[in-house]
Amino acid sequence: MKIAIVEDDINMRKSLSLALKSEGYDVIEFRNAVDALKKLDESVDLVITDITMPKMDGIDFVKELNGKYEVIMITGNATLNRAIEALRLGVKDFLTKPFEIEDLLGAIKRNVIVKEKTKTKNKNVKHKFVANDENTKKVLEMAKKVAPTNANVMLLGESGVGKEEFAKFIHENSGKKGKFIAINMSAIPENLIESELFGYVKGAFTDATSDKKGLFELAEDGTLFLDEIAEMPYNLQAKLLRVLQEREFYPLGATKPKKLNVRIISATNQDIDKLIKENKFREDLYYRLNTIPIKIPPLRERKDDIIPIAKEILKKTIKEYSLEDKKFSDEAIERLLEYDWPGNIRELINVVERAAILSEGNLIKKEDLYI
Repeated sequence: MKIAIVEDDINMRKSLSLALKSEGYDVIEFRNAVDALKKLDESVDLVITDITMPKMDGIDFVKELNGKYEVIMITGNATLNRAIEALRLGVKDFLTKPFEIEDLLGAIKRNVIVKEKTKTKNKNVKHKFVANDENTKKVLEMAKKVAPTNANVMLLGESGVGKEEFAKFIHENSGKKGKFIAINMSAIPENLIESELFGYVKGAFTDATSDKKGLFELAEDGTLFLDEIAEMPYNLQAKLLRVLQEREFYPLGATKPKKLNVRIISATNQDIDKLIKENKFREDLYYRLNTIPIKIPPLRERKDDIIPIAKEILKKTIKEYSLEDKKFSDEAIERLLEYDWPGNIRELINVVERAAILSEGNLIKKEDLYI
């Protein structure tokens, strides 16, 4: 994985570079955003940038990138308004100096996941809903039944099983006219989650120079997907519970509530019952969110889906990269079926895409799979 660091402070830039190289990442460095824009290419997977830099600041830099790269933003003196602006431009993680290298590594892993999801969406891959396996058929039937209702749904399952794509499937079959909007609770700094969800009015705080709509309002008559709900700060859980009970919310600084007309779908890969016993998750909020629990089975329990999914990924990859037609050898198919897929569909996407691109000739062999 190749990471670009854009940072005018040479000591910070070099220390980050050394730390990431020691973790096995390929790193390139830029001392300002102008130089980075001239030299960034498709080999770069992720950009880490400061927000306060000469020539061009981080916000304008992200605007120029125009969504081409996943971005982690770091700063020592960002205002709340600037941070929110960065988040609305698509920045998934915002780290405030000083921070631990473990925090940065966690942010990198989250952004790799986002990048994979984005690639999947851009290819319009529907492989997550291949339903040859009886386990998948049962789950999809339940999703179709609940989709037209306004019942809150909680999606359970291991990392990589496709919970966000599954939430989109429910939304697309709901008949709702509004948007599908997602927020990852583990990727948003705690002090920004409330303003992201509820929005704010002009004058709510020093940098609030105009009204901003929150995600509840933006998802009007649609679906709001709260991913990694178990990561929601405990103090905000009470506020979310009140919103769900009263079906209304207050933007920060507002004196009048706004009506809530949004379908809530939440998801987690954690043991909520355990978190409740440890007083880390509110039991009353859990019951509000968990009206309809749907457990998405891991790929190892959907053996009949593996090959159809793999073939669909291969087909899309060939089209996207203009590759020659390829197919799996019998030995490769056997290997795909016997592997346990601890990373689930996300891992299958990576394995098949890599094999399609790097394999020689028209036949993908067992040794091309690297599993």
